[in-house]
Amino acid sequence: MEIDRILLSSILNVIYLLIIVMMVVKRKELGSQIHYFIIAMLFVFLSESLSLLGTILYGDSFKVIRINVVGVIILFFLAVFVYFYKTLENEKLKTIQFGIVVLHILNIIISIIFIDDFFTYMPYPTYFATIVLLLASVALFFFETFNSEKVLNILDYYPFWIALSLIILYVGLLPLIIISKNAVQLSISRNIFLILLYTVNFSGYMVMLTGIFFSKRTNLNE
Repeated sequence: MEIDRILLSSILNVIYLLIIVMMVVKRKELGSQIHYFIIAMLFVFLSESLSLLGTILYGDSFKVIRINVVGVIILFFLAVFVYFYKTLENEKLKTIQFGIVVLHILNIIISIIFIDDFFTYMPYPTYFATIVLLLASVALFFFETFNSEKVLNILDYYPFWIALSLIILYVGLLPLIIISKNAVQLSISRNIFLILLYTVNFSGYMVMLTGIFFSKRTNLNE
């Protein structure tokens, strides 16, 4: 039985939209910097929606890489890095995070210059470097959070839920990216790969959605 990618992708898009709507509705409880992450999720929603629409209209022959590279690798991650920069309060950590923002921009510029098919095929080196920068951002955030009073009410603090969901998503997706690149040699079933892919995505974004309902403004220390 073939996995229905269009159905699962449609459900994911509904979850993206629900997260965005709930973030806007509860933005006062989610922190003054939440608009940066709302922008990040808008990039994901728009890029995935365009990719889904193209697949529905033109089938598997539709090239989604260019949309995903611009919408996710470039714009989504940039907005996420800025979000963490704005969320951090320690000046030394903010300086390091600003450096991560700059490194992301340099990573993209260098990749565009030296990778000829950057917008045609998945730029794996760029993607891996971006994920490493993301994990560094999350590490800085956790370091500050677990060394502050926020840790006493960690489940009320929405940036924690965002960081947790991003770990689930991109630590989970990293091996799948490697598998997809070597799928033929590894003889991985397409259905098994898709099940793993969508399981990681649903898990990560459901954590992000769930956290919205736990978060409270009184614990944000703003």
